[in-house]
Amino acid sequence: MARFIVEKSYIAENYRLLREHAGVPVIPVLKANGYGLGAEGLFELLKEEGVELMAVSRMEEAQPLCGRGVEILVLSCGRSEEYAKSVLETGITAAVDSLPFAKILSALAEAAGKTVRVHIKIDTGMGRFGFAPWEVKEMAEIFTLPNLQVCGIFTHCHSAFLENGALEEQQQFFEEALAALEAKGIELPMRHMANSSAVLKGVCTYDAVRIGSALTGRAPMGTNLPLKRTGRLEAEILAIRHLPAGSNLGYGSVCKLKKDTKVAIVAAGSADGLLRGREPDLFRFVDICRYLYHDLLLFFKKPKYTGKVNGKSAPMLGRPATTHSFYDVTDIPCQEGDMMVLDVVPMKVDAAVERIYE
Repeated sequence: MARFIVEKSYIAENYRLLREHAGVPVIPVLKANGYGLGAEGLFELLKEEGVELMAVSRMEEAQPLCGRGVEILVLSCGRSEEYAKSVLETGITAAVDSLPFAKILSALAEAAGKTVRVHIKIDTGMGRFGFAPWEVKEMAEIFTLPNLQVCGIFTHCHSAFLENGALEEQQQFFEEALAALEAKGIELPMRHMANSSAVLKGVCTYDAVRIGSALTGRAPMGTNLPLKRTGRLEAEILAIRHLPAGSNLGYGSVCKLKKDTKVAIVAAGSADGLLRGREPDLFRFVDICRYLYHDLLLFFKKPKYTGKVNGKSAPMLGRPATTHSFYDVTDIPCQEGDMMVLDVVPMKVDAAVERIYE
């Protein structure tokens, strides 16, 4: 048995700290199963904190959270008529980046006698969704469509964790689009741009900020804020074996015991997030050099991974398999059925592992 424990008090403290630091309302982003913490548990906790607007990335992430007393903004932009029908059926707040789609949504809403809340998305350099900053006429027309209520206007930072000038350039594009809309006599709704990295820098806060990873305490960049990392994997010790020197552990003969060892076999492996960190995702020359440097360090000094049982650290032996791993508990009082505490990245933990909020 394996379970993922989420410390409720840590998340609440992180949320309050980030809200105070930003100085404006926080829109929690619960994408990717609440960054691995469990979207529904995170939703209920933040609802207790008085949050009235939360965001997810995709429609399927929104559906379990709809109709539960909190407005849900879907940040991705759909454009089909089927997507528009889903917006009406679920009652979500939709991000819009297409005038033709906005007209479809407006017509469907009018026919159904409903009003749909939307946020206009501007692409300032991410290249994923959004109106071009100069498509002011198209954006302005959305404000005139029947049965659509424009409640927000936003963009997304692609490099806020870097110091390369991209954030400042994006903000300039955003500001120019906002000014052009104001020049047309449009009263701007809620403006939001900052993600976790921008908030930690204290920039681009506008009327609200969107925070995801920082809520977990696993900030995407260095910060002086005392954020608390939340989430730990607990896995049962299924068996304890006393194995002689020379015994092999696991696949590939990568671990042979050098001495007689008391070995705990634990019900957690790579499928549960063990040794699954952040894979390389940036491939500029400087990033490749950094990855090579760290790989070279690993060649000369192998990292030591440990679990904790009864408050004592137990070194991992060999490499984890898909669902099991081995630990040296020679000098640790423990028994079969005890739980081993393991540090893992929440987003790498299989969604089938139960999330327990305590």
